Amino acid sequence: MKRELVKTLPKIELHCHLDGSIRPETLRKIAEQQEILLPVDDAALKELLIAPKDCQSLNDYLERFDLVLTCLQTEEALKTAAIDIISQAAEENIQYIEVRFAPSLHTEKGLSLPQVISAVLSGLEYGQQAFGVKSNALLCGMRHEELKDIEKIVHLAEEFKTNGIVGFDLAGNEIDFPPYTFEETLTLVDHLNIPLTLHAGECGCGKNVADAIHLGAKRIGHGIALKDTPEYFSLLHEKGTLIEMCPTSNFQTKTVTHLEDYPFQTFLDNGINICINTDNRTVSDTTLTDEFMKLHEWYGITYADMEQLNHNAINGAFISDSEKQILHDQLTNSY
Repeated sequence: MKRELVKTLPKIELHCHLDGSIRPETLRKIAEQQEILLPVDDAALKELLIAPKDCQSLNDYLERFDLVLTCLQTEEALKTAAIDIISQAAEENIQYIEVRFAPSLHTEKGLSLPQVISAVLSGLEYGQQAFGVKSNALLCGMRHEELKDIEKIVHLAEEFKTNGIVGFDLAGNEIDFPPYTFEETLTLVDHLNIPLTLHAGECGCGKNVADAIHLGAKRIGHGIALKDTPEYFSLLHEKGTLIEMCPTSNFQTKTVTHLEDYPFQTFLDNGINICINTDNRTVSDTTLTDEFMKLHEWYGITYADMEQLNHNAINGAFISDSEKQILHDQLTNSY
């Protein structure tokens, strides 16, 4: 596969975090407007924002978000960040992207949760007009927060349903807060008819993936630990669950350490639905083009495989059937 062609072919992305995907130069502009001091040297700034190749753990990876979050506390900053992601998506012909963020992480300077959400949505909308990339957003509850606070986010996901919020997710510390901790919250999500994707199986527990599915998740973020629990493969078949794989990120966070342990081929061979994503474009220093090129290098995937992975993403996207059909047709015509 040729990089230039992979870059220009249409793609779909469902797992991309707002705070982990802002270009360093955009963050610099955001910081300057608020008089937040960043390293003058670009290389030094990148070092603070990009996780090292030899990242020691998920926590080591997550430290890269601290600086970004100090800058994303105003409506203008959030809007700028959202526009930046859509401009990146446009550069590699992403036709549809779902951007996820946790509103509660952006209230340190007094923004209300609805203000945070509105600012991001207004950036996505502007980006869509300026760059022609269709987008929606997912709201994340942070696992370590009080259940009542997470439920506020669920209610907001419902409130903003007609304005571009298309689903709910739980992010953060999976080890200490496994899926069933949130049974009541996720029952509320189901009751309000909000599409659900959950981070699960990012750190060593395949049962978390099965539990997330039992609790209503239509998609699973990462899902890598499923490789050690093949007894759950039939559950994914039965429910048609989609796994949102993020190859570069999965190696950085030490979800796997050796290529032979990465379950991409295993999942494909077992008929599990997967799609490919960046997770955090800046923290993982990657693009969707990079991710597909890695899979080509590691597994010899072809353009036909790439097309199928993108069709899988469309099938799992939280949009209407008519919108899906338009995207399917675009892919089929281009490939």
